[in-house]
Amino acid sequence: MANTKISALPTYTGDTTGVYLVMDNSGLTETFKVLKETLIGSSGTSGSSGTSGSSGSSGTSGSSGTSGSSGSSGTSGSSGSSGTSGISGLSGATGSWTVTPGTNNYSFTVDINNTYNLWALANIPNGIIVYNATVSVSNSNVPVIGVQYAWNYTGGGSPILFTSIPAQIIGTAGAISTASTVVTSTNTFVFGIQNNTVSGITVNYGYLKIS
Repeated sequence: MANTKISALPTYTGDTTGVYLVMDNSGLTETFKVLKETLIGSSGTSGSSGTSGSSGSSGTSGSSGTSGSSGSSGTSGSSGSSGTSGISGLSGATGSWTVTPGTNNYSFTVDINNTYNLWALANIPNGIIVYNATVSVSNSNVPVIGVQYAWNYTGGGSPILFTSIPAQIIGTAGAISTASTVVTSTNTFVFGIQNNTVSGITVNYGYLKIS
């Protein structure tokens, strides 16, 4: 074994307990054998377990989830009830007479059981006639209740004039009448008109049912 290098020696893999090591003294004058445990100390016993570490800090909150899809549309509501019927519109009529020279009667007829506004009008050079009335016609053989007004313009030679207005219209404000009629058909309104020219004159008339 003389002159053999340590690096050339085989590696020992067995138990090293009780193994001796070779060493010199500090003056390199003597050589000794020393137990391995004396030189490097025997293995110590296992230490006790350490205390548990403190809990870690809480993690950050996760991001919000995506919004859900929209719900389906609701069903349609039931239909509302029908509205009440409106009142009937007013009815009436208009017309005209061609008044010939001289004095003659002209008329129009309305239905019974109604209230009316009546009117007649002519407006020519130097001559005007105007009539209006509000009347209630209950039956054709009793008086008509109401008021009537008529006017003749006489400042221009009087080419046209009323000579009479309906005779069946009676009534006094604030009073009750029991008068009888002098007219056979009280729902026919007759006007006496005088034409003092040599040609026909147009007179317009009309009525409007108000109830």
